[in-house]
Formats: sequence, C-alpha cells, structure tokens
Amino acid sequence: MKIRVVKKHLLRKRLLDLGFDEERGKDHIFFYLKYGGKIIVRTKYSHSGNEIRHPILGLIGKQLKLRHADFELFLAGELDITKYISILKSKGIIE
Repeated sequence: MKIRVVKKHLLRKRLLDLGFDEERGKDHIFFYLKYGGKIIVRTKYSHSGNEIRHPILGLIGKQLKLRHADFELFLAGELDITKYISILKSKGIIE
C-alpha cells in the first residue's frame, strides 16, 4: 500500500474551502460542517507536525464520509460544496 502524505495547511485549506468551521483546541484542530443549522460532519487533526500520513489520513476521509476516489478529488481541490452535499445526501447523512 502506498503511503500518502498531505501537508496540514493544504488539508486545512480544502476543508475551509468546503465551508467547514475551524476551532482550535489544546491538542487538536477541529473542523465541522453545518447544514441546516446542525453539525453534520466533523473531523480533527493534531497540532503536532506539518504533515498527515496514513492511517490518520484514511480516518479523516472516513470522518468526511468520502469514498477513496472522492477523497482524492477533495485533496486535489476538485470537490466543491455542491458535489459534497450531493454525496452526503446520497448516503442519507442529510435530507
């Protein structure tokens, strides 16, 4: 299995571009997406280091409710909020 490495600043940018809110905690940075006034998706990563590697990267993809191919689109900046909401609706996460 190929280990993928993603810079934290890139992941943060992608999350904020999708409309996630950011909250800094003592040990982690938390991101959450609201839809209809309700938090529907959340994820986090540690303050330490500058990169995120496997398996944490895979866990973030699962927390974002994305299949591997869609997560790759997300990391490439090719997933917009409309498409993301459509994915969440198709999975029954939001109505």
